[in-house]
Amino acid sequence: MKRHRQKRRLIRGVFGVAMLFVLAIFGYRWTINAPVYVVEEPFDLYIADTGMTSWEALAPLRASGHLYRPTALQTLNSLRGNPKAQRGHYRITSGMGLMQLLRKIEFGYEDPIWLRIRGYQKAPAIETQLTEVFGYTADSAHAVLAKHMGFDQVIPNSYQVYWSYRPKDLAKRLTREHEVFWNPERLGRAARMGLSAEQVVVLASIAQAETKQRDELPRVAGLYLARLKIGKRLEADPTVVWAYLDRYPNAGVIRRVTTAMTNLNHPYNTYRRDGLPPGPLTTVEPEVIDAVLKAEAKNEIYMCADPDRPGYHAFARTYAEHLRNAARYHASLNRRGIRR
Repeated sequence: MKRHRQKRRLIRGVFGVAMLFVLAIFGYRWTINAPVYVVEEPFDLYIADTGMTSWEALAPLRASGHLYRPTALQTLNSLRGNPKAQRGHYRITSGMGLMQLLRKIEFGYEDPIWLRIRGYQKAPAIETQLTEVFGYTADSAHAVLAKHMGFDQVIPNSYQVYWSYRPKDLAKRLTREHEVFWNPERLGRAARMGLSAEQVVVLASIAQAETKQRDELPRVAGLYLARLKIGKRLEADPTVVWAYLDRYPNAGVIRRVTTAMTNLNHPYNTYRRDGLPPGPLTTVEPEVIDAVLKAEAKNEIYMCADPDRPGYHAFARTYAEHLRNAARYHASLNRRGIRR
């Protein structure tokens, strides 16, 4: 009988503890960690000033009118001493609790953002993008590509990054992508072409500006490789256009390269300078780099736009053949009234 009573007391004790545990969970959920935001659409909170208190940092969220229990949030935050908030981007989602939100911004449990770097972009365009996305100053954005990494190391892609990144942190993130892309296989192909990874990117930037036809990229790159191999200047029109617009940024759209342009004294003008230009013309899509890595130097060393196949080029091995192709192309431009 005594054992039976002891067993019942034990059962009641266990049941009581279980009930207290359940009540504690519900109490925590509906008091300390009660829902603070119940709108389906997430709220993106950006905290730029590291000297702000939690309550100050939450001002944009409070102003939105979507806080479910602002008084409870303020009381709990006061009990915690209104700590400093950490710089960063925080996504506030439906059902997030009071304590969860306060701990998130106090300890810097930041949510990543997406940074999309496109191909065919010049360095200033990327710098402008960084000032818009991260709030960098113009000098800080310039430092990413001019000080902390090279422009030729930028691989166009969509990156998950943190808004709190300093310029050198962002450069490290982008450099890691460059190192992953340039694996031993790609580096081996570049070496067999007699080029470094950076030189391949420069060559690819010229090839992608020269043709938009992916199937023609290896052939275009092969032509420039052949010129490099025999020590002949590249005489690539895209480099002339780049140099001319760099010198005369308000020149407008250039559809025809003139002798005055090819005579321009500029480091990127491959009509006047030997070898590759000192850097890529723009960012280069990974698919373009891979296409260029398949190029082989053959005997074709001349090309011009093919009027019979818009978007493609007519290739030649001899200068006489090239002159015939060029005459057809220039006649086509003249018929259309294109002078520049």
